[in-house]
Amino acid sequence: MTNFFRNRPTLSLTLVFTLLAALFLHRALFPAAGMALAGLDARSLFYPWWEFARTAVLSGHLPLWDANSFSGYPFQSNPQVALFYPLNWPLLLLPVRFGLSWHVLVHLVVAGLGMFFLVRYLSGSTAGAWLAALAFAFSGFIAARIWAGHIGLIATDVWLPWLILATARSVQRKTIWSAMIAGIPLGLAILAGHTTSLLYIGLAWGLFAVYLLLTTPHRWLVVRQMAMMTVVGFLLAGVQLVPLAEFSTVSSRAAEPSFAFATAYSLPPSHIITWLLPEFFGEPTRAGYWSVPAFDELTYYVGLLPLLGLALALRKPSKLSWFYLALLVLGFLLALGSYGFLYGIFYDLLPPFRLARAPGRAAFLLVFALPALLGEAVAQWERRDWDEKSAGFMRWLVGGTAVALLTSLAATGAVFAAQHPTETSGRLWHQLGGWGIAFVGIVVSGWLLVRYFAESDLVRKRWWLGGLTLLLVADLWIFGFKLVGVGSTAVDPLWSDAQQIIGETELRVLPWGISIFEQNGAAQVGLGSVFGYNALEVGANIAFASSVTDPRSTAYDILGAGYVVATNPLQGVEEGERPLTLLGNTDSVWVYQRGRTLPLARLVTQAEIILDAAVATARVHQPDFDPTTTAILEAEPDCALAGGEAGMAVVTEKSNGFWQIQTSSPTPALLVLSETAYPGWRVYVDGMEQEWDVAYTAVRATCIPAGEHTIEWHYQPRSYAIGGLLSLLGVVLVGTAVWRKPW
Repeated sequence: MTNFFRNRPTLSLTLVFTLLAALFLHRALFPAAGMALAGLDARSLFYPWWEFARTAVLSGHLPLWDANSFSGYPFQSNPQVALFYPLNWPLLLLPVRFGLSWHVLVHLVVAGLGMFFLVRYLSGSTAGAWLAALAFAFSGFIAARIWAGHIGLIATDVWLPWLILATARSVQRKTIWSAMIAGIPLGLAILAGHTTSLLYIGLAWGLFAVYLLLTTPHRWLVVRQMAMMTVVGFLLAGVQLVPLAEFSTVSSRAAEPSFAFATAYSLPPSHIITWLLPEFFGEPTRAGYWSVPAFDELTYYVGLLPLLGLALALRKPSKLSWFYLALLVLGFLLALGSYGFLYGIFYDLLPPFRLARAPGRAAFLLVFALPALLGEAVAQWERRDWDEKSAGFMRWLVGGTAVALLTSLAATGAVFAAQHPTETSGRLWHQLGGWGIAFVGIVVSGWLLVRYFAESDLVRKRWWLGGLTLLLVADLWIFGFKLVGVGSTAVDPLWSDAQQIIGETELRVLPWGISIFEQNGAAQVGLGSVFGYNALEVGANIAFASSVTDPRSTAYDILGAGYVVATNPLQGVEEGERPLTLLGNTDSVWVYQRGRTLPLARLVTQAEIILDAAVATARVHQPDFDPTTTAILEAEPDCALAGGEAGMAVVTEKSNGFWQIQTSSPTPALLVLSETAYPGWRVYVDGMEQEWDVAYTAVRATCIPAGEHTIEWHYQPRSYAIGGLLSLLGVVLVGTAVWRKPW
């Protein structure tokens, strides 16, 4: 058995990382019923998304459309759903409470293996690769994202080392077939779904291209290989990219946001100290957190050992070290966001940076660069003859750092003593403890490094490496281990109570004053909602729904909202025109019935043509406008509307992505369906397809002849067919390349 694993080092390494990841996540791997991986986004986004997707897939169809959120939402066009991401496929077969945790475990292994193989390939040191892999996979950055439930962000970011490794190997192999295979990590990173993270992966990849161009004599080869990788990566992800491109044209983020929006969650310069003392401002599970909001957006700790690696690399940097250093500086300057200058330049010159948020996430480049730089530094020092000069530098490095830490510790105590002369501050002891741990960690890490580099006996050298391993894992796990846990998946009581009060209804609810993190709870209890919680929203829908901030607004009549759900009693809404009526309340929720409610499907016989969306929305809210008889369109309809009696429209069948409606009208009419207008919907009248129009800037409408008719709406977006063909082409190219065995 020992020889079996010895002869299969990759398998052995995979098993070791799987075991470490399982130990790190063990409290979350087998949660009890009603529990799952904790984190706001895990509970509020990924749990309901995966439940929705899993139910659809197991029933035999793709979850393209969600009728219960945002008055209808193109569910699968949201990249973070990541249904086409291959690593998600087996996990969807598991109950979601298991799937989320095992998803993280798989990506911890992907992260560790990717960094290990990258550093070993570029630097040549197995020991350096091992330490770099541990620092990357179990970094405070990943631990904080687990705590926040940022599943898609983790899944995307961990492909960066694989992408750079594939690029370097492809350039070394020099064949077009190797470039095709090297496009796989790019395709997987795109399919993993977190578009903001792709910006920073792209920056790192671009900077690595510059490094190759400066260090490789065959520059044209670098350009060719990376161009082919890009083509193949985009082809593989086509089934997701094409729908996303379509969504981007109508998303609320398509409008250029302000610089303040784009730079929300910038990294304050004071938080640099957390790269040395990760809990300097506390942490959210035990000690409390007392800095600017968003602990998860500002946590990028990779351990004390990589900081020593940075100092070792600066002693005599290699060409590769300069690449990692440039990446580190770039990530830091971008992460400063509104506190620095570089993000403003990127915002002005590169449109994708206007659509992203949280510049602090650019510090992921630092999380990647520091462990890789540690691996390169270990490789460089392993090649040196250990002499008194080397030992002297190490002594000065560790000793100087220790003195600096002791000085900082004393200064912290003095400052707190001045601020709290008569009382003991819990924060003082917390920060002093952090300085103390850092002091001990630096001294012990430095001593172990000295022993490792100075040792000539291979057996003893492995023991010193084991000591470094234990110290690094302990350092990272002391910080990150407590951030992993499980939490309840139960829907907030406000929604279960609201559902009990409302009962069965075809009408939508209007959440009012409810946290965005609880917005998706409506769909989880079977209620359709005007709003929801998602990273991407249909811009016209949100603009129309938010056009007047009053729950009695005509916009909510048109969107089919029959009830208002709030966590507190609303003031001044039970009077005036179309007042709300209290339907019932509990300790968790207050439910009101709206004064005027329009059916989700209805006929009108009058239309006003208004081209400008803002003018059309304003017209909806004018006192003399009657939505029960009149629609507002962007262009003249195909039917001649003469006014008069409208007739009836009855929904006979509906599901996600399908409506069947029976109509009866004495004259030609316009069928208004109060569901989001979005590309890909097709309408059939008595089996014959016809065009449809956008009504009131946000919902769908189509002409209906006089008499009795059967109308069917089908969500059949061509974008998935086009994207699927592109992905199939990508698979064929990669399959052919694998068959040619160029690797």
